[in-house]
Amino acid sequence: MIRGVQIETDWSKSPPVELWRRRVGPGWSSFGVRGALVYTQEQRGDDEVVSCYRLASGTLVWRHRDAARFWEPAAGAGPRGTPTVVDGRVYTLGATGIVNALDANTGAVVWSRNAQSDTGAKRPDWGFSSSPLVVNDVVIVAASGRLVAYDVATGTPRWFAQTGGGSYSSPHLMTIDGVAQVVMMSGAGVTSVTPANGTPLWNARLGNVTNAPQTYMLDGKQHVLVAAGDMLYAFRLN
Repeated sequence: MIRGVQIETDWSKSPPVELWRRRVGPGWSSFGVRGALVYTQEQRGDDEVVSCYRLASGTLVWRHRDAARFWEPAAGAGPRGTPTVVDGRVYTLGATGIVNALDANTGAVVWSRNAQSDTGAKRPDWGFSSSPLVVNDVVIVAASGRLVAYDVATGTPRWFAQTGGGSYSSPHLMTIDGVAQVVMMSGAGVTSVTPANGTPLWNARLGNVTNAPQTYMLDGKQHVLVAAGDMLYAFRLN
């Protein structure tokens, strides 16, 4: 999220100007940005790749490769999640469950895990698609209906949490009524846990909402807004 930026919306008056164009491998990842560098995930043949490009020119800076390939007929090949860039590291979750912590400047591996084998989660039909969430000294990823937190320094699993049902959502850090918490949308509804140890705080059962749902904050107090498939939910925490 970039705050304090206004985008010119009248493109007939001020059209956007293309600066560069570069062909990349298939995938559904967006971009993480750190200064002059941008990071994404893509599929290159039989390798799932984390790539770093220069923002100004599109020049390749580095690539990290894992021998993994996910494919399904509706959406095709490639990783789904977007990299998270924090404190000089890039954290990624691939479509097969590979979790990487990489040096943001060089792509060197700091540590690597597999969220599917760590949690025992079944790989969802469209692949693992969570973007990692870094909170203090843990990085949290969603493996379908399960959360796992890894130590940011070593990759050692710190805690696990069951949210119930499948999911293509990412965990979100929210402060509700003054309490910092990780909120996750899944097939069973919305679940909140503590960032430090995964202790459940509250849950809201919304029925079958597994179609790539996301969770958003409505205000900074006691309201949560949820977009799930073709439904929009707003509810208050008492």
